[in-house]
Amino acid sequence: MVQRFKRKVRKQRGSMHHGYGVTKGHKKAGSRGGVGNAGATRHEWMRSIKEGRKFGSQGFVRPPRASPPQKAINIGELSEKIDEYVKKGYATKVGKDVTIDTTKMGVTKVIGKGKAKKMTVIAKLFSASAKEKIKKAGGTAKIAK
Repeated sequence: MVQRFKRKVRKQRGSMHHGYGVTKGHKKAGSRGGVGNAGATRHEWMRSIKEGRKFGSQGFVRPPRASPPQKAINIGELSEKIDEYVKKGYATKVGKDVTIDTTKMGVTKVIGKGKAKKMTVIAKLFSASAKEKIKKAGGTAKIAK
């Protein structure tokens, strides 16, 4: 590799302090250029470019309060615990017809994991697979207002 400049060390051989004055002239924080990321945009700029450091704000983070927390439930869990939900008042049973209102439970979305039974489910949101499984079982998926 071609050397652009002769290094100062070679030139200073034989001199006692290598151009830094007294013995203590090249030891302390002032000659270090700072601590940590000091000088990353100034005198240590080339080092920060080589490290691939980025400056300024990157992207956008949506504040958590902007979107309300959503709770989901599996269709399999709904169909397994029908009797429990009837006791708690989340579901109504008239003969063989079962209607489950997930909004009373505090659940916003129904997800299609598990096996579905014939029932009417009321929720704010449904996944595509949940709707499909409810329809195959002979039930209906109603969107809550």
